[in-house]
Amino acid sequence: MDTDSPVKDILYQEITNISEDKIQLEISKNNSSKIISQIISNCSPKIQKISTNINEDLGIFAEGLMHYLLAVSLIPSQRKISKNNIEIDIVIPDILTLNSSPKDSLIILFPKSKNENLIKKRISELETIQPIKENIWVVLDHNLISNNRTYLIQNDDNTLNKILDDINKFYSSRKQNKLKIMKS
Repeated sequence: MDTDSPVKDILYQEITNISEDKIQLEISKNNSSKIISQIISNCSPKIQKISTNINEDLGIFAEGLMHYLLAVSLIPSQRKISKNNIEIDIVIPDILTLNSSPKDSLIILFPKSKNENLIKKRISELETIQPIKENIWVVLDHNLISNNRTYLIQNDDNTLNKILDDINKFYSSRKQNKLKIMKS
């Protein structure tokens, strides 16, 4: 796996320790919440030990974890793309669906900051390309009062462990389920 930061090294080492096969098995058995919690609880203290900017580092961790989980779950997504000069961290399933059918598309934002004004500005920018506000999800290391669905990274308030389940629920409620969720 390509690593370019100590935070990603911690994440990928934990994935190696657990094993990709076990992670895939747990996800296929609808135990994604359990395996995500395990990864977060094992990585978070190590990240806090090395961090010089905990908001940024936990954001990098959460985004890397999400990319990995989407890949092993075979959930189509695009990452680090732009539309109308607005950077999108993750769009599910893809930018074409976002353009043609925003109701069937999710944007996941990883602000990597504690600055509420900056976070709200990023959300406002994303709302110009995803008009359905409920389809912009935010992953933070702290609670922020927002109209958007928010997932928290920290162990005591960890809700990020439910994100794969929520993505599956989102798409199972759509008439045209374009996603194949699990590896065979």
